[in-house]
Amino acid sequence: MITLGVDPGSIVTGYGVIGKSEAGFRVFDYSAIRPGGKCDFPQRIKYIYDTLEKVICAYKPTQLSLETAFYGKNAQSALKLGQVRGAIIILAMNYNLKFVEYSPREVKKSVAGTGNASKEQVAYMVKKMLSIDDEKMALDTSDALAIALCGHFKSASMAASEFKKQSRKATSWGEYILQNPQVVVK
Repeated sequence: MITLGVDPGSIVTGYGVIGKSEAGFRVFDYSAIRPGGKCDFPQRIKYIYDTLEKVICAYKPTQLSLETAFYGKNAQSALKLGQVRGAIIILAMNYNLKFVEYSPREVKKSVAGTGNASKEQVAYMVKKMLSIDDEKMALDTSDALAIALCGHFKSASMAASEFKKQSRKATSWGEYILQNPQVVVK
């Protein structure tokens, strides 16, 4: 599975593309998208959309992991973030990607072990987990890679849970029927 993790922002949007194999995680690409403050807001959204679309076409991820919106005190910033998130969600839908989103606390906990980790702690753990030696990596980018990792961890956990449910043996006829409704002749 290849996951595109996105840390949305109207000024800087981080992204990271990772995959998982038996050998561990593989980093395909990561960067910070900086549309520039001189263009108007709709142009910034288009620039973010177009850049992420190129990433999707290049790496063919199956899942897009996005951080849920953080609502601060500035309503205007929250509205702009919502518009960027909307464009990213539409992009995921246009390419039939599995779309998942996680709160900042969930992402931090899955990567750093605590939901109260600082951005620097998250960046440190991301670099260690993915064997990245990049001193100049933007925090938006390390956050995006953390979001992608969280997506992988949560998807693997859900798959294991589903497998466990399916492989559990029935202890009674009633339980067997509930687990295998396709065998009931009506």
